[in-house]
Amino acid sequence: MRTIPYLKNTVILQYIINTPFKVDKVFDFFIDDNFSKYYSKIAKGHDYFFLRAGKRIEVGSIIDCEESAGNQSIRHEYHVSDIIRNERIAYFSKPSYMKIKLPWKVIDTISNTYVYYDFESIHSESSNIRLTIGIQFSSKYEKIFSVFFGGMIPWKNHCKEEMEGLKRVLVDTL
Repeated sequence: MRTIPYLKNTVILQYIINTPFKVDKVFDFFIDDNFSKYYSKIAKGHDYFFLRAGKRIEVGSIIDCEESAGNQSIRHEYHVSDIIRNERIAYFSKPSYMKIKLPWKVIDTISNTYVYYDFESIHSESSNIRLTIGIQFSSKYEKIFSVFFGGMIPWKNHCKEEMEGLKRVLVDTL
Protein backbone atom coordinates (compact mmCIF):
# COMPACT_ATOMS: atom_id res chain seq x y z
CA MET A 1 0.00 0.00 0.00
CA ARG A 2 1.16 3.50 -0.75
CA THR A 3 2.86 5.90 1.60
CA ILE A 4 0.53 8.74 2.53
CA PRO A 5 1.99 12.15 1.63
CA TYR A 6 3.02 14.52 4.41
CA LEU A 7 0.58 17.39 4.86
CA LYS A 8 1.49 20.21 7.26
CA ASN A 9 -0.79 20.60 10.34
CA THR A 10 -2.61 17.35 9.55
CA VAL A 11 -3.96 14.62 11.80
CA ILE A 12 -4.01 11.19 10.13
CA LEU A 13 -6.69 8.61 10.96
CA GLN A 14 -6.42 5.10 9.53
CA TYR A 15 -8.26 1.78 9.63
CA ILE A 16 -7.88 -1.45 7.61
CA ILE A 17 -10.46 -4.16 6.95
CA ASN A 18 -10.12 -7.54 5.31
CA THR A 19 -12.88 -8.60 2.92
CA PRO A 20 -13.65 -12.07 1.57
CA PHE A 21 -13.79 -10.72 -2.00
CA LYS A 22 -11.40 -10.27 -4.89
CA VAL A 23 -9.88 -6.82 -5.05
CA ASP A 24 -11.46 -6.05 -8.44
CA LYS A 25 -14.96 -6.76 -7.12
CA VAL A 26 -14.43 -4.47 -4.12
CA PHE A 27 -12.85 -1.75 -6.27
CA ASP A 28 -15.82 -1.84 -8.66
CA PHE A 29 -18.18 -1.41 -5.68
CA PHE A 30 -16.46 1.93 -5.01
CA ILE A 31 -16.17 3.12 -8.61
CA ASP A 32 -19.77 2.21 -9.50
CA ASP A 33 -20.98 4.80 -6.95
CA ASN A 34 -22.52 2.34 -4.52
CA PHE A 35 -21.59 4.74 -1.70
CA SER A 36 -24.51 6.98 -2.69
CA LYS A 37 -26.86 4.03 -2.22
CA TYR A 38 -25.39 2.52 0.96
CA TYR A 39 -23.72 5.50 2.67
CA SER A 40 -26.31 5.94 5.43
CA LYS A 41 -26.16 2.20 6.22
CA ILE A 42 -22.38 2.19 6.65
CA ALA A 43 -22.23 4.43 9.75
CA LYS A 44 -24.67 6.20 12.10
CA GLY A 45 -23.26 9.63 11.39
CA HIS A 46 -23.59 9.41 7.61
CA ASP A 47 -26.16 11.81 6.18
CA TYR A 48 -25.47 11.74 2.44
CA PHE A 49 -22.85 11.00 -0.22
CA PHE A 50 -23.92 12.21 -3.65
CA LEU A 51 -22.04 12.04 -6.95
CA ARG A 52 -22.96 15.27 -8.79
CA ALA A 53 -22.71 13.86 -12.32
CA GLY A 54 -22.38 10.47 -13.94
CA LYS A 55 -22.79 6.93 -12.66
CA ARG A 56 -19.16 6.11 -11.91
CA ILE A 57 -16.52 7.81 -9.82
CA GLU A 58 -13.60 9.00 -11.94
CA VAL A 59 -10.81 11.56 -11.70
CA GLY A 60 -12.49 14.97 -11.76
CA SER A 61 -15.77 13.76 -10.22
CA ILE A 62 -17.28 15.97 -7.52
CA ILE A 63 -18.99 14.39 -4.52
CA ASP A 64 -21.18 16.20 -2.00
CA CYS A 65 -21.04 14.59 1.42
CA GLU A 66 -22.24 15.32 4.94
CA GLU A 67 -21.49 13.36 8.09
CA SER A 68 -21.21 13.75 11.85
CA ALA A 69 -19.34 12.26 14.79
CA GLY A 70 -19.98 13.12 18.43
CA ASN A 71 -20.77 16.82 18.73
CA GLN A 72 -19.30 17.64 15.31
CA SER A 73 -20.87 17.73 11.86
CA ILE A 74 -19.04 18.36 8.62
CA ARG A 75 -19.92 19.10 5.00
CA HIS A 76 -17.49 18.20 2.21
CA GLU A 77 -17.25 18.97 -1.49
CA TYR A 78 -14.88 16.20 -2.52
CA HIS A 79 -12.87 16.34 -5.73
CA VAL A 80 -11.60 12.98 -6.96
CA SER A 81 -7.89 13.43 -7.67
CA ASP A 82 -6.44 9.95 -8.18
CA ILE A 83 -7.67 6.54 -9.25
CA ILE A 84 -5.52 3.53 -10.08
CA ARG A 85 -7.64 0.47 -10.83
CA ASN A 86 -7.65 -2.14 -8.05
CA GLU A 87 -5.05 -0.11 -6.15
CA ARG A 88 -6.28 3.27 -4.92
CA ILE A 89 -8.79 6.09 -4.91
CA ALA A 90 -8.11 9.56 -3.50
CA TYR A 91 -10.27 12.64 -3.08
CA PHE A 92 -10.08 15.89 -1.14
CA SER A 93 -12.29 18.71 0.12
CA LYS A 94 -10.73 22.17 0.38
CA PRO A 95 -12.31 23.36 2.55
CA SER A 96 -14.65 21.19 4.58
CA TYR A 97 -17.15 23.13 6.72
CA MET A 98 -17.50 21.96 10.31
CA LYS A 99 -19.88 22.78 13.15
CA ILE A 100 -18.82 21.92 16.69
CA LYS A 101 -21.74 21.99 19.12
CA LEU A 102 -20.77 22.89 22.67
CA PRO A 103 -23.27 23.33 25.54
CA TRP A 104 -22.82 27.11 25.46
CA LYS A 105 -22.22 27.79 21.73
CA VAL A 106 -21.77 26.46 18.21
CA ILE A 107 -18.37 26.94 16.59
CA ASP A 108 -18.15 27.17 12.80
CA THR A 109 -14.74 26.28 11.42
CA ILE A 110 -13.05 24.92 8.32
CA SER A 111 -10.39 22.35 7.58
CA ASN A 112 -9.13 20.51 4.53
CA THR A 113 -10.00 16.82 4.31
CA TYR A 114 -8.04 14.21 2.36
CA VAL A 115 -9.41 10.70 1.86
CA TYR A 116 -7.33 7.78 0.59
CA TYR A 117 -8.64 4.28 -0.07
CA ASP A 118 -5.94 1.71 -0.74
CA PHE A 119 -6.81 -1.76 -2.02
CA GLU A 120 -4.58 -4.80 -1.67
CA SER A 121 -5.12 -8.33 -2.94
CA ILE A 122 -4.30 -10.81 -0.15
CA HIS A 123 -5.24 -14.12 -1.75
CA SER A 124 -7.10 -14.85 -4.94
CA GLU A 125 -10.37 -14.54 -2.99
CA SER A 126 -9.71 -11.83 -0.38
CA SER A 127 -8.51 -8.25 -0.14
CA ASN A 128 -7.66 -5.52 2.31
CA ILE A 129 -9.04 -1.99 2.17
CA ARG A 130 -7.21 0.75 4.05
CA LEU A 131 -8.98 4.04 4.70
CA THR A 132 -6.74 6.97 5.55
CA ILE A 133 -8.28 10.33 6.41
CA GLY A 134 -6.13 13.43 6.71
CA ILE A 135 -7.69 16.37 8.54
CA GLN A 136 -5.60 19.46 7.85
CA PHE A 137 -5.95 22.40 10.20
CA SER A 138 -5.14 26.00 9.29
CA SER A 139 -2.42 26.18 11.94
CA LYS A 140 -0.37 23.98 14.23
CA TYR A 141 -2.20 25.60 17.16
CA GLU A 142 -5.62 24.47 15.89
CA LYS A 143 -4.21 20.98 15.39
CA ILE A 144 -2.73 20.86 18.90
CA PHE A 145 -5.93 22.27 20.41
CA SER A 146 -8.12 19.71 18.64
CA VAL A 147 -5.92 16.77 19.58
CA PHE A 148 -5.37 17.93 23.18
CA PHE A 149 -9.08 18.49 23.86
CA GLY A 150 -10.20 15.21 22.29
CA GLY A 151 -11.65 16.60 19.07
CA MET A 152 -10.20 13.75 17.02
CA ILE A 153 -11.57 10.94 19.21
CA PRO A 154 -15.07 10.97 17.66
CA TRP A 155 -13.54 10.88 14.16
CA LYS A 156 -11.17 8.05 15.05
CA ASN A 157 -14.16 6.05 16.31
CA HIS A 158 -16.18 7.05 13.25
CA CYS A 159 -13.39 5.85 10.94
CA LYS A 160 -13.48 2.40 12.57
CA GLU A 161 -17.30 2.28 12.54
CA GLU A 162 -17.33 3.33 8.89
CA MET A 163 -14.93 0.61 7.78
CA GLU A 164 -16.62 -2.14 9.80
CA GLY A 165 -19.97 -0.97 8.39
CA LEU A 166 -18.51 -1.02 4.89
CA LYS A 167 -17.40 -4.61 5.45
CA ARG A 168 -20.97 -5.57 6.48
CA VAL A 169 -22.44 -3.87 3.41
CA LEU A 170 -19.93 -5.61 1.14
CA VAL A 171 -20.76 -9.01 2.65
CA ASP A 172 -24.50 -8.33 2.29
CA THR A 173 -24.37 -7.02 -1.29
CA LEU A 174 -21.49 -8.66 -3.20
